[in-house]
Order: sequence, then structure tokens, then C-alpha cells
Amino acid sequence: MAYQKALNHVITCSEAGLLPTRLDEAGMKRALAVLQENLGAPLTKRMPSNTEQPPATTATAEPVPTQRPALSKDPRCLALAETLRPVLQASCPEGAGGYGGALEVRLHPADAQALGGLELIRAAMRRAARQLGWRVRTVGYARERLVLVIVQDVRDAPAEFADVLEADFMSASVEMHQRMAAVGDEAALTALGPGPVQRQTEAFLQAARAAIKADPRVWR
Repeated sequence: MAYQKALNHVITCSEAGLLPTRLDEAGMKRALAVLQENLGAPLTKRMPSNTEQPPATTATAEPVPTQRPALSKDPRCLALAETLRPVLQASCPEGAGGYGGALEVRLHPADAQALGGLELIRAAMRRAARQLGWRVRTVGYARERLVLVIVQDVRDAPAEFADVLEADFMSASVEMHQRMAAVGDEAALTALGPGPVQRQTEAFLQAARAAIKADPRVWR
């Protein structure tokens, strides 16, 4: 399965509420089983279980709290989106006309919190991607030891870029198989260098550091 198709399937299962909330070893095995079971199945986004209507407002009701400003207007979001735009652009395969981009970032919760939290990071990624003309899909998880954020361009690429995207997919597949074959062999893994997600996470962190350096007052 192509990477983009596989990523779409993971996000769809996540939005449908099918994936386990704890991604330890047992959770990963369960997630894999769920993904395999639902290949080709029509899935819909999970809706909140509480569908009751709110009670009518009365003279004794408490005042409605003031709505918080949209994260997309937060100065931190604007600053981070600005430095993330070239990172997202670089995730597109060379020669693919800006199609096929995706960025997966895995952060320590403390690092994510320093940047405003999961939802602000997600909003910044979304803003940067839309500035590049992407049709955006995002997913985010916050766990005890991990914050995971993914942004993906889900546009259908023109036929003229099909060969480039296929070559990029084959290259990624080769690297994936090399890493799987090297599991348990520290020397072989070291020779392969950082993996794709590690490389993308480091690029994200460099962009975040640049955003903070550009205007430290915003982040105080």
C-alpha cells in the first residue's frame, strides 16, 4: 500500500474512534489488527456520545463565558506557521510540483507545551499547509510520554507527477525494509542514520526554535 493511502487509512480509523488510546506494545498490536480488519470498510467520524440538547436559558442561568479567540489568530500560531512553511514544502518529493507532502512530528509533552500545546501546533501546521495550497488533513494525539501531530496534503496529484511520486514511494519502501531488517543490529541501524520521522521531527524543532528566536516576547 502506498504511504499516502496507508496514512489516510490510519487517520480515518482514528477519526472513527477505532484505535486504542494507549499505544504501548499491546496497543500497537491491537491498532494493527484494527487497521487490517477495516481495510476497505466504510468508516465515519465518531460523534460525541452525549447528544442531549442543553437546557433552555433562564433568568437564573449563569452567564455564558466569553469565547476564546481562534488558535489560528494566536501570535504563536502565526509565528510557528511562518517558519514551518518551508519545512512542509521540503516534505514534498522533489519534482512533484508541490504535491505529496506530509509531515509527522513526535514530541516530548514538555516540548509541545512550551510551543502552546497540541492544538496550537496542529493549527500552525494547518495554516502553513494551506498557505502552500494543500488540501489539509491533520491528526493529533497527546499521551503521557508522547505528542504526535501529522499534517498531510490529500490533493490528487496530476498524472504528470505520477512517476515522481511512485519513485519516492519506492525509495521510502526500500528504506523501511532496510530498517526492519536491521532491527536488533545497532551497527546497521547507526549506519542508516536517523529515520524519516526523526528527520522530520528535527526539522520541525529547528523551525520552532527559529520562531521563538524571531520574537521571544510572543512565547513568554
